[in-house]
Amino acid sequence: MRISALVIASFAALAAINCGSIESSPTVPSTVVAGRRPVTLEQRRRAAAPAPTPTPTPTPPSSGSGAGAVQVTVSPNPVPFSGQPITDIATCATRPNTWFYDQILKETGGVAVTVTRRVDTFDGAAGAATNPNLRIAANGSTTIRTRWCSVSAAAHTAQSSFSGTDANGKTWSVTGPLVRLNAK
Repeated sequence: MRISALVIASFAALAAINCGSIESSPTVPSTVVAGRRPVTLEQRRRAAAPAPTPTPTPTPPSSGSGAGAVQVTVSPNPVPFSGQPITDIATCATRPNTWFYDQILKETGGVAVTVTRRVDTFDGAAGAATNPNLRIAANGSTTIRTRWCSVSAAAHTAQSSFSGTDANGKTWSVTGPLVRLNAK
């Protein structure tokens, strides 16, 4: 009985080593990994020691040294049909089918940006570029209330692209998500 228990324990130890397990012994300062030579305690200490600091020490980048970037989200999307009249725009005064949503522009690069160009598309057709001249602080955001009108109460799509420069003079551009305008 003692011999069979010893044989089983030996086979279990061999199987564990062949499966890549790690064994260590308090009497031998080394680690054995299957298929690798033992690692001494001194080798482990050297591997765990921090790398020496190079001379001269590089200066860590200061905050705001990157490039401005903008992320656009839309709320809600899809957009429910509204039907609320838009009376302050002549072309919408006679178009009873309307939709309203917010576009949230968030600066994500850590550098202030200025939005100098916006191009809207409606059902894939691009409108004229405008200059909203929006300034967004580093890590700040702004919300643009967006509205559409149409002669058709059918479902439509809309999308906006924005571009500009950051406080370091670098250009950026982003296209917002495709917005689904639900049918009446």
